[in-house]
Amino acid sequence: MQLLLPVTINSSQTFESFVGEDSAQIKSELLQSIKGNDFKCFFLAGGIATGKTHLLSACCQAAAQNNKTSILVPLEQVVMSSPDIVDGIEDMSVVCLDNIEEIIGKPEWQVAIFNLFNALIANNATLVISGHEIPNNLNVELPDLASRLQWATLYQVKELTEEEKLQALIKHAHLIGFELSAEVGRFMLSRLPRKMSFLMQALETLAKQSIEKQRIVTVPFVKDVLEI
Repeated sequence: MQLLLPVTINSSQTFESFVGEDSAQIKSELLQSIKGNDFKCFFLAGGIATGKTHLLSACCQAAAQNNKTSILVPLEQVVMSSPDIVDGIEDMSVVCLDNIEEIIGKPEWQVAIFNLFNALIANNATLVISGHEIPNNLNVELPDLASRLQWATLYQVKELTEEEKLQALIKHAHLIGFELSAEVGRFMLSRLPRKMSFLMQALETLAKQSIEKQRIVTVPFVKDVLEI
């Protein structure tokens, strides 16, 4: 099995830490499919930094918790290589393909993903795909693959509101071992880039420094550690 893929699963990106409008339904259906034994395909459509990769990582972690094999393929990192790099992943119980638009204009990759799709159907696996556009707007050149993508259960992942971002920060801080007040969370949102991956990394830094310095995370502490 050839699985030489540059994959790193962020352990903090779980279903529990994912928030947002309609998130309960998305998480429930994904988890139900992962636990089951029938083929299901999901398409997560949304803009940059809306949480699509978070959900894919959560799927892989949920698979492990249910004794299922899984893999996350970041297509933006692998499409310059031969599509042979994905040989063997059809044997996985859960396959997550991130940024499907990266295969547009790459016919060999489209054939490989089409063949993978068919193999996963035969193996009763779960396939979860993310993209910036809904399948109808992707302009995939291979008609058979375009048709397959339209089979998927579609979820549109929206950017979090200000309040949802605050709740996500508070929840994530709790999961990694410290309590974040609403005051500190709002301060971070007012002073840092709004991209959730950046904000989550800032929380990881604060957690580490809080332990090392035996300090409670306050606004002055955040200013000092993050230099803002």
